[in-house]
Amino acid sequence: MTQPERIDPREQFNRQAAHYDRQWNDWNQESLNWILDRAGFTGSERVLDVATGGGFTALACAPRAAEVTALDVATAMLEQGRRRAEELGLANMRFVEGAAESLSFPDESFDVVTCRIAPHHFHDVAAFARESRRVLRGGGRFLLADSTVPDQDPTAGRWQNEVELLRDPSHHRNLTPNEWRAVVEAAGLNVLAMESTGGGITIPITDWLRKSGCTGERAEEVRRRFAEAPPEAVHHFQIHTDAQGETVFTWQRVLLLAVRG
Repeated sequence: MTQPERIDPREQFNRQAAHYDRQWNDWNQESLNWILDRAGFTGSERVLDVATGGGFTALACAPRAAEVTALDVATAMLEQGRRRAEELGLANMRFVEGAAESLSFPDESFDVVTCRIAPHHFHDVAAFARESRRVLRGGGRFLLADSTVPDQDPTAGRWQNEVELLRDPSHHRNLTPNEWRAVVEAAGLNVLAMESTGGGITIPITDWLRKSGCTGERAEEVRRRFAEAPPEAVHHFQIHTDAQGETVFTWQRVLLLAVRG
């Protein structure tokens, strides 16, 4: 089976918004905790959450900040986030449609820019990083979390990006940690902290496929690729079969804190 053609993330996430639920957030809770611990909130910050999806990062920031803007290309995702904000009684949030690579805000509009488990969908991560720097004030913080692939193992990285694209045709590419450092520094941001973790949360393949609406022949091909994964991928992504006979794995995460000088 050949790799599918990529589609616009707007199309994918408008279609699948309802599936990016609390379970998705639980899979990525460690990265949210990392961001919240390093954002340096005092209660006065203006925050921009880029590619907010269902709004989980923005919702977590809102009680800690003065104002949070949640931005996404998919209106259905924004509707999910707006509904959750209303349920929680968060009045300091606004939801804005827009792309990460072209932010519709004036220079130096925000104290904090966050982006979590989304940049692998972006067509131009360099433009996203430059735009993030532009809208940050001097001393503002940029906090990134995304799935990643190992720096020194192109076989595992190639396999992971291929199965991600099969599962979700809006996937673009997972960068290595070293690539992320280079992108962020080239944008003019100063990296203060960066970690790469093996992921402590196990993801079952059936639920993972459901999140992206991957069914039929494509789903069977993804399962086949996991069953025949190269040893490098099995090692890095901890692929195994659990007691219920389900294929499970973990994705690696890159976590990065940078500031605008």
